[in-house]
Amino acid sequence: MHLLPFVQWLNETPWSVFLRENDWTFALIETVHILGLGLSVGTILWVDFRLVGLTMTRYSASEVINQIEPWAIKGFIVMFVSGLLLLFAEPEKCYTRTSFRLKALLLILAGFNILYFNKRVRSTLREHDQDVILPWRAQAVGYLSMGLWLGIIICGRWMAYF
Repeated sequence: MHLLPFVQWLNETPWSVFLRENDWTFALIETVHILGLGLSVGTILWVDFRLVGLTMTRYSASEVINQIEPWAIKGFIVMFVSGLLLLFAEPEKCYTRTSFRLKALLLILAGFNILYFNKRVRSTLREHDQDVILPWRAQAVGYLSMGLWLGIIICGRWMAYF
């Protein structure tokens, strides 16, 4: 399935041209995207650090997750919506960039990591809440999350500068 004709059409729509060519609009959306990224990934990293036993070990893992998760979700929503607007602003550029395709793949993998955490790992944390070192699955989710988000950020910057 070739998406190029659709992407080219979308690239020439008045809305896409406006988002792309209006300096203030694009800059504002990009700023909101970075702020959403900071809120989302910044808070997710604290959860990941707790899962791997690097910080906040005095607190139960469930307590850390319950306190931080709402902020991570809000940040992700802001980041996702502004990211869609950036995609609509430059659909042809995104479609043709390896960095965008890799970023999209990493976002999907991060989503599966979160799904795995919520379906298989989270329910087992109560048994180990007070442990400094959590079971290997929790640690694996934390390390994988950190790696995926680092890759997503690198790909985003790669898109902007190359």
